[in-house]
Order: sequence, then C-alpha cells, then structure tokens
Amino acid sequence: MKKLFSIFLVVLMLAGAFVGVVIITSDNAQTAGLADSPWPCFHGNARHTGLSPYETSNNMGTLRWKYQTGGYVDSSPAIGSDGTIYIGSEDGYIYALKPDGTLRWKYQAGGYVESSPAIGSDGTIYIGSEDGYVYALNPDGTLRWKYQTGDGVWSSPAIARDGTIYIGSEDGYIYALNSDGTLKWKYQTGSWVCSSTAVGSDGTVYIGSGDYYVYALYPNGTLKWKYQTGGSVVSSPAIARDGTIYIGSEDGYIYALNPDGTLGWKSLVGDYVESSPAIGSDGTIYIGSDDDYSYDYYICALNPDGTLRWGYPVADWVASSPAIGSDGTIYIGSEDGYVYALNSDGTLRWKYQTGDWVVSSPAIGSDGTIYIGSEDGYVYALGGCA
Repeated sequence: MKKLFSIFLVVLMLAGAFVGVVIITSDNAQTAGLADSPWPCFHGNARHTGLSPYETSNNMGTLRWKYQTGGYVDSSPAIGSDGTIYIGSEDGYIYALKPDGTLRWKYQAGGYVESSPAIGSDGTIYIGSEDGYVYALNPDGTLRWKYQTGDGVWSSPAIARDGTIYIGSEDGYIYALNSDGTLKWKYQTGSWVCSSTAVGSDGTVYIGSGDYYVYALYPNGTLKWKYQTGGSVVSSPAIARDGTIYIGSEDGYIYALNPDGTLGWKSLVGDYVESSPAIGSDGTIYIGSDDDYSYDYYICALNPDGTLRWGYPVADWVASSPAIGSDGTIYIGSEDGYVYALNSDGTLRWKYQTGDWVVSSPAIGSDGTIYIGSEDGYVYALGGCA
C-alpha cells in the first residue's frame, strides 16, 4: 500500500525571483526518460520526428468514437503504455481517456490547456497551462507537483534521458525542471516561447522563440548557438538522424540547420509557418503552411535538399503538425475542419470532417488509430476499414 504524505509547500528563492513548487505526493525517485508507449509526447518522440513505428494501412478514416470536452481542443494527444489518451482542453481540464473513448479521469488546471502532454517512463504526465504552471500528474490523475513560471505555458514539455523536463513559457524563458519539480536552470530568450523543445541524441536542447531565433542549449543551460530567422518561431524543431534541425518560421520559410548552427538551406513554403515539421523514414520533410496574401494553403513535402517534392492544397490554414505511419501515410489537420490522410506521393487517401478548425496534431496508436482534437470541443479516434 502506498504511503500517504502530508501536503507541504516549498518556497524557493532563485535569482531573486519567487518561484513556487507545490508537491502533493511523493513516490520513489522517477525513472528517467519518456514512457515506452506508442506516442509519449508531442510529435511522438524526443527528436520530434512525428514518425510512428506502427502500421496504419488499414486505417480508412472511419469514426471509432469522439469524446466531448467543455472547450476547444488545440492540445495534441499523448498515448500511455496502457493505451490511455491524454489531452488538454480550453475548458481548463486535462483529460485521460480510455482506449474505448470513455473518461478515465480529468484534472482541473487553473487556466486553459493548449500545451500537449509528455509522459515519463514511470507514467507521470507533464503538461503546461495558461495559468503559468507546469503540472506533473500521477497516472491516477492526482497532482504530484506544479511549478510556476512567469506567464502562460503554451509550449509542450520534452523529457530527456536523464529525466529532465524542458519547456518554454510566455515569460521568455526556457525551463529545465528536475523530476521532483525543482528548477534545474532557466534560460532567457528575447521574447515569448510557444515553441516546444526537441532533444538531440547528445542532449542538446532545441527550441524557437518569438524573438525570431532558434536556440540550441547545452544540457547545463548554457548557449551552444542561436540562429536568426526572419520571423517569430512558433514552430517546433524536428531532428533528423544526421543531426540536421528542421524548423518553420513566421517569415514563411522552413529552415534546415546544421548541428553547429549554420544554415544548410531554407525553403519558402508560404506566408508564415506555425506547423512543425515531421521527417519520414526516407528523409522527406512534411509540414503545413499558410499564405494570407494569396489564400493558398498547402501540406508540403520537401526533399532532404530543400526542394519541393509536392504540395497538397487544402481550404484553410495548416497550423497542425504531421504524423507519419510506418507505411508512409501522412496525417494532419487543417483549419478547414478536416483531418487529412495523404499517401507518400501526395495523393489523398481520405479526409474526415470535424465540426471546426483542427489545430491539434495527430497521435498514432499501436493499432493504427489516429487520435486528434478539434475546436468543436471533441477528441476524435479515427480508424478501421471504410
């Protein structure tokens, strides 16, 4: 039987600023790293490639179930080792849904939740909220701890192999938190941080900022390099096997940065890019784009050298980020209200219409089911034969 612990408050004075860590429960020290699950974090893994190891060729886009929350669902799902789907909503709740679409539990944060969850190897769920806190929840939905940043947290957490949690905040800082909820370090950028961190194989932390820069930080929080784009960087980085960092910018370009921070190439794909790139098994880069001037909106596939392989036109902005099945099918949402499944040659396999914009990014389950949120307030599970 688990021991019960009294509630206590730890108040830390760090760098002259008040930071509150509220710890509710205590177990054994957390095992490091991400959960061994089908989709443990935003974009599926620490490198944010969006590539799933699971086959989706039998998924024809039929509705398995949908679950109604009390607000927009712009958060993207994570999937636990037992198949539980975790996701946030603008109603201020973090939801845990069973694989059959029924509610396991929900936890009320202090503000709306657009951040996407990350799951630690011990089952702890980490997620941010607009109330300025990063939350750590036990697998049963109780609070383990919460850490207060200086502003809203739209960024989604990443978990390094040593268990460090990395996340950005609208206060302009990138935070590194220990698994017990204490601050390891924080790094100040020049503006808000809505981008989400990706972690390289050597532990380097990559993230974008509203100050137009992409940052690479050593695991100790010191600057490795920063690269200036021509716009705010809301997009989150994806890291290829060779260490190349791909990221979009609101200047309309997708950038390929070498591990030393120099430019490999950049390719213009629209007016601005909020979507985060995904990387296929053959090195193809997939990303969504927006163009407010021509009203042309595309899901783009780029060759590893930055040349356009194909562009699939949709009817509205694409802020959602792609997920890729092991069979090569690309899944992505659009603000035209559809979830798209595209073949690797850019032809349409199927599309499913939700009731509103789809800003959420898809997650792929071990059976090939696609999970995604919509601004109609529902979480969707799509799968099975037509």
